[in-house]
Amino acid sequence: MTATNHALTGALIGLIIGEPLLAVPAAIASHYLCDILPHYASAGDAKHVLKTKAFRNYLVTEAGICFILVLILAATQPEHWLLACACAFLAAAPDFLWIPRYVKTRAGTKWQPNLFSRFALRIQWFQRPIGAVVEVAWCVACVILLVPFLR
Repeated sequence: MTATNHALTGALIGLIIGEPLLAVPAAIASHYLCDILPHYASAGDAKHVLKTKAFRNYLVTEAGICFILVLILAATQPEHWLLACACAFLAAAPDFLWIPRYVKTRAGTKWQPNLFSRFALRIQWFQRPIGAVVEVAWCVACVILLVPFLR
């Protein structure tokens, strides 16, 4: 899943549950549950894709969209908005564990999968360009569910 979809899912969890002791672990768990769903990945070899300017721009865009989500929550301040911001971050945060792969691949050095990356690669069983259909549907559903909280 994209960082945007992880963050939207986490924000919804925070807004709906409203209790940090329940919402925080649910937001983290949501990351892995979303990654089980079919989702988008660029066609081609990951070693090549990670080195492209397009992928770097994609990462910057995703970070920007997540930041805008937090700004919207801060501007509208629905009930539990701070928890929603924290849960949005926590739902997307496991992808930060991919940073060593990104850095090493771009530097041309060998990346060695660790326990996390082997687990994450196993559960992300369907990552293909057609997975964008699921990504878009998930995003639209999350936005539809989020809008009533922002009024």
